[in-house]
Amino acid sequence: MCGIFGIENNTNASVLAFAGLITLQHRGEESAGITSNGDGITYNSHKSMGLVSQIFKEKILNNLLGSVAIGHVRYSTHSESTLLNAQPFVYNCIHGNIAVAHNGNITNFEEIKNRLAKSGSIFNHTSDTEIVAHLLAENTGKTFGQIMKKSVQSLKGSFSLVLIHGNKLVGVRDSFGFRPLVLGKVDNSYILSSETSAIDAVGGDFVRDVKPGEIIVIENGKIVESLQFIKKTKEKLCIFEQVYFSRPDSMLCERSIRDARVQMGKYLAQQMKHIKADVVVPVPDTGIFSAKGFSLYSGIVMQTGFIRNHYVGRSFIKPSQKMREITAKLKLFPIKDVINGKRIVLIDDSLVRGTTAQKIVATLRNVGAKEIHLALSSPAVISPCFYGIDTPNKSKLIAAVKSVEEIKEFLNVDSLTFLNIDSMKKACGNGKVNNFCSACFDGKYPSPIDRRKLLV
Repeated sequence: MCGIFGIENNTNASVLAFAGLITLQHRGEESAGITSNGDGITYNSHKSMGLVSQIFKEKILNNLLGSVAIGHVRYSTHSESTLLNAQPFVYNCIHGNIAVAHNGNITNFEEIKNRLAKSGSIFNHTSDTEIVAHLLAENTGKTFGQIMKKSVQSLKGSFSLVLIHGNKLVGVRDSFGFRPLVLGKVDNSYILSSETSAIDAVGGDFVRDVKPGEIIVIENGKIVESLQFIKKTKEKLCIFEQVYFSRPDSMLCERSIRDARVQMGKYLAQQMKHIKADVVVPVPDTGIFSAKGFSLYSGIVMQTGFIRNHYVGRSFIKPSQKMREITAKLKLFPIKDVINGKRIVLIDDSLVRGTTAQKIVATLRNVGAKEIHLALSSPAVISPCFYGIDTPNKSKLIAAVKSVEEIKEFLNVDSLTFLNIDSMKKACGNGKVNNFCSACFDGKYPSPIDRRKLLV
């Protein structure tokens, strides 16, 4: 998934990029990096494994001089979680120095990499992001936007990119708009970001979404180029952004993520009118607003049943199953007097592997829950994602291999309810049911994929 941020025409560019990355930390916790344009010829860069606050101290930020800076927080889906693959990447090519940071998953990466390798390209990373620089190096044009257009036309899958070229800040979004990318402004500086919350964090104002298939080139506080690299576009924003990934104070589809999640909870309550319960308990943090919506519609009081350890990161985006299990165990602690003897509606955002939910239910049983009715504010996850979310193959997706009754038995819950797909789309799209990629929930992939990967 990852988070990207860029700002130009600002003497405090690196400091503001740092603030942006802090705000986007929830999108990736494995590594972080910032690159600034220095004197426009020699770039400055620093990146490391770990969290943004651990990596960037005042002394380091003071050395990242320049008026343009881009930053990246990483959540690995395609390649190893190592310092080698920490971004941004910096390259020197026929067009001069270029820095690039990427959010997404280029599905024809191996095909393009093999072609480039046969023609003599040498690769320093195992990340799919690297092919962007190689494609730029083999193309020419009158403007950097035109060079960029030729370079990305062959890419398939999902990609939102921010780049530095001299004093230019460049943004690119794939033709389906799988991954979000927004444009903002603070004073005389433009901002590109994965989420609007990072624009807010630096005192900026949201301007608009970068359009699917758009390349935008900004220099000295002005948009100097805005062009489409493909004529036909059909927006398919990843719906998992609203379900789980994005911050609740961010805006997507002209509404806050918070409002979308509250509406998901209301739709869930409509599906569960027959359930009698004493209390609604959210799994923090992404279950909180759906639980509020459920409580508002059903009239069942919502209470905090878990205390979250905020010094532990998001379990879903950990790079290994073992790390996910350890994180989940350390993250949530039950409040016994809220749980003991109660009939509980337990609200969570999604059910992927089922192992974390099983542990949460067991915890509630151990402190005396009378009944547990698990409600998910999304449909059953039945297919893997190939566009930048690390959902596993079908064999490890619990809803792909077990029936609802079998999942109930596995989790030891009294009832199990998934939000139906049309309700989820209406909640996320402010009443509209189209314009989303929901392949993980319905198996309908908007762009071509290797169908053999579904069988792994």
